[in-house]
Amino acid sequence: MRRALFMFFLLLTLLIAPPAGFAGTPFDDIQSQQASADIEAVYEKGIMVGTGNNKFSPDEFVDRAQLAVCLVKTFDLNLDDLQFIKEPVPADLYDDVEDNLWYSKAAMIIGYKNIFNTVDRKFNPYEVVTRAEAASAIEDSFTAKKLLVVTTMMWPDYIDTTNLTQKQQSDISFVFNTGIMRYTGNEFRPGEKITRAELATILNQTLKTLAVATPAQEAEPGSSLGAGDPAANPPDVNTAAFKEQGDLAFVRQGLLYALDGETGEVKQLTGSGRALQPAWSHDGQWLAYISITGQETDDGNGPLWLVRRDGSQAHQVQGLPQLVRRESFYWSPAANMLAIAMPDGVWLVPSEGEPRRLVQSEGTYHLAWSPDGKSLAYNVTLPSEEPQDRSDALYTIALEGGQPVEQLVAPQAGIQVTAWWPDGKGLLYWLDPLHSASLAADGMGLWSLRLGDAEPKLLNTGLAHKGWLSLSPQGSLLMVTGGGRIVWAKKSLAAMDLASGSVQEFKNPEGSVAIDPSFSPDGSRVAFVAAKGLGDQVWGFNSDEELAAWVATRTLWVQNSDGSGAHPLTAAGTGVCQPIWSEDGNRILYAWDNTLWIIGAEGGQPEKVVELLPAREDLFGFYGYTSCRDFMAWRQP
Repeated sequence: MRRALFMFFLLLTLLIAPPAGFAGTPFDDIQSQQASADIEAVYEKGIMVGTGNNKFSPDEFVDRAQLAVCLVKTFDLNLDDLQFIKEPVPADLYDDVEDNLWYSKAAMIIGYKNIFNTVDRKFNPYEVVTRAEAASAIEDSFTAKKLLVVTTMMWPDYIDTTNLTQKQQSDISFVFNTGIMRYTGNEFRPGEKITRAELATILNQTLKTLAVATPAQEAEPGSSLGAGDPAANPPDVNTAAFKEQGDLAFVRQGLLYALDGETGEVKQLTGSGRALQPAWSHDGQWLAYISITGQETDDGNGPLWLVRRDGSQAHQVQGLPQLVRRESFYWSPAANMLAIAMPDGVWLVPSEGEPRRLVQSEGTYHLAWSPDGKSLAYNVTLPSEEPQDRSDALYTIALEGGQPVEQLVAPQAGIQVTAWWPDGKGLLYWLDPLHSASLAADGMGLWSLRLGDAEPKLLNTGLAHKGWLSLSPQGSLLMVTGGGRIVWAKKSLAAMDLASGSVQEFKNPEGSVAIDPSFSPDGSRVAFVAAKGLGDQVWGFNSDEELAAWVATRTLWVQNSDGSGAHPLTAAGTGVCQPIWSEDGNRILYAWDNTLWIIGAEGGQPEKVVELLPAREDLFGFYGYTSCRDFMAWRQP
């Protein structure tokens, strides 16, 4: 056995005060119950009451409405620190919960705490609860209360839980190890319905665990960090190096921070969970991000959150049909409006207000804003009886009163919309043959379509990494070309004129691949990363040392946009990735050794801006690709 800390975090809470306690119970149907002592305990604390006529009805099943009320009382849940634009009502979350019912407020609290799974805005108050669902609700309630529990870590020897999801198995492990739900024999019976007597036992054991749990200490969201700040391991930010360089959002140890380049102030914006993919709003007043709290899967999907740059008005976006995926949400370039690609269509989320579905469609996973923010392009998967025969259509729609306009159909292929032309007259998209993730991982064709034309043009073939495309204001596209999913083989840079489709291929530095391209703001220069080419016979590394040796060959280069004058900025160091130009074209921000650095475009000594991670971690995938989009966002007015 090994010792482990179970960390659980709270984002928001709201609660109904429990009623006054009682001595003893009036129930005449629990004397023969093994759980009679537990029933008396939870009754005395006002957590569970009777069903009328001196009855507790111990053998009746528990529904979601009852469980919600009991959890709110047991964990003292409330929403006191959540700021609402208007007074919240159940209809904000559900279509099947009326206001002012006995469970309405509890259902709303549970919803904002993400304690129950809900689908299609249905709370399903009278749906009976199973053991597996109760286990997850208990674990998620501890998470909501941001509590630390020290216990002996053992994996329960149940033979009927192996087909459950990873989260369900983890939740069952938690309630087993804490003694909240521990059953004799080798079966948990996850699908068995919970009775009121069993729930009383579960809740009484939960109270005992709460008595020994301790709250995690965290800095308050929105607090300013300085030399005397009590937060553990605050980020060491070189504000002078970033002076007058705009605004930088970054994630360190899972927490989201904002650096104001004008004032030098650093704000901690989140206090728990793990923030991913921060994105600045058009005016720089808001940040959107995915929040992972341990309740979601480890694939980076999670609830979408919004927070002001000063840490105020932090709130989870409610009303979306499901969790938000990576690379699926984007701010308008002209307004404080988010567009989100969802399997059921395109959703719009204002910084202040309710989300709405702009258009209903199937299989919509990719979208892009027009440069003026007035239109969106997105994909739709068309109906098909055979999965391998699915075709995608490319659509555009005007936000103000527009109707979807079909631009083209890709027979037996998927469409991944990636960008509009800088002048708004055309679109770029990847073509995914047969909707095959495996084929796409080895490279896809990048196509360009002038709006109104019947035939698109194939520009080149490459990997659909966001950081491997860069557009210039003049209408040129810079991309990494070459098939194969491994980064260290057959990767070169090419520039393409979107209107004509002409292609200019650049020569790589000797013995290297060229990746991570970035146009300067005026389109006159290119920054990129060169790394040692290992050939396509190398498919991985046998040790961390071998990977580190290859990463150490990654260097920062600058050249003119016509390919001339290529030279390394050797002072930038090795292991470089993701260079980004400053708005004035004089400096380049890049990542090196898990830290953000900034260097003059003409060379000179780099300056450290902030360390993203407290200790060295492997940010590179198996095939050598890495991206900083999960950890930072740079806004330049």
